[in-house]
Amino acid sequence: MTIEVNGGRRGLTDPEIAAVIMAAVPDKPLETQRKMNYFMKPRGKRINEYEVLCCYSQPTPDWIPGGLDWGDWTQKFHGGRPSWSNESTEMRSSDWLAHRDPAFRWHALYVKDKAEEWRYTDRFLKAYSADGHVRSIDPVWRDEVLGDYLGAFGFYEYGLFNAHSSVVRDCLGDTLRMSSAMIGLDKVDNAQMIQAERTFLSKLVPGFPESTDIPKQEWTKGAIFKGARELVQDIWQATYDWNEILFSGHMICDPIFGQFVRREFFMRLSSYYGDNLTPFFINQMQLYFSQTKGITTDMFHTCLGADVEFGDYNNRLMRAWANKWLPRTVDALKDFMAIYATIPEIKGVSDKAAIEAALVRVFADWKRDFADPINFKVDTNALVKTVLSGLK
Repeated sequence: MTIEVNGGRRGLTDPEIAAVIMAAVPDKPLETQRKMNYFMKPRGKRINEYEVLCCYSQPTPDWIPGGLDWGDWTQKFHGGRPSWSNESTEMRSSDWLAHRDPAFRWHALYVKDKAEEWRYTDRFLKAYSADGHVRSIDPVWRDEVLGDYLGAFGFYEYGLFNAHSSVVRDCLGDTLRMSSAMIGLDKVDNAQMIQAERTFLSKLVPGFPESTDIPKQEWTKGAIFKGARELVQDIWQATYDWNEILFSGHMICDPIFGQFVRREFFMRLSSYYGDNLTPFFINQMQLYFSQTKGITTDMFHTCLGADVEFGDYNNRLMRAWANKWLPRTVDALKDFMAIYATIPEIKGVSDKAAIEAALVRVFADWKRDFADPINFKVDTNALVKTVLSGLK
């Protein structure tokens, strides 16, 4: 339809033109959908800021409903592998875009949290050095445990960070990519905090080594971290399934080995050896662990394990993965038991009874939070007994 306007006549004021316009207006709206992102399934009653900014915002496979296969991603890898492929994971889902971070964090909020953490870390370290707290640390704990073994544990955290590199590229959804990136970056933050503590101690204690040479040697050649080193290497490099990498790292390895080392060894024992510096950093790492548990629980239990079409299959697959990675994690923890021979024993703190109680706590937490939801049958008492056999 063409409307000719002559002599300065306006459609809004000229009755004849207004009548023509009104006659051309359809009886029914051309577009009935009046809400932004109407196609999105919100986790709550309404779409929130996190969902608006993170969902359907990045390149994803176009064979997934809602996927947008666009952008500057490579179209083919060497050998002909496409940008995305459903053989990148054995898991199946009726909606790869269903995952949500329970904390609803996105880039800006994540960066804001990190900035705040650095500011209060800076204030804490200034007060710590001013008060001379470092004088109370047991020399063996300070020089051998913090200098060598805590430094070596930094390579464990760094290795798990690197395992996320292929996950972030291969995963099949926007929110999965956001969450995987954040929990990966938390791991490298843990490694950086460990080295920050060692660097800080080197400025307060003459002769304390800032270099990572000795910790690296301990990680790559030592017996205490042998099982953990081989475990992390295979999580990183021996599987190409991005869901298996996330599951083995955050549902098996870290809730058992990582939790024992961080919570039950370094954080719990530090104060008994006069060290109130390490718990400050470990507490931040434990916050990251808690946030990661919320994310991976949503991924594997809320979404994949409860999928209306593939839930039973996914739970069987997770049990198979647990059978594969649990024995190796137990062996890693068994090797770590040798560390107790390097520190002065304190009755009720670092003796066999106390170590056993710590192991029971870790395995009970893991069974409740990770094994029971997928109906994975496990004898935690037998696992504790196996680990304790590594005590020297």
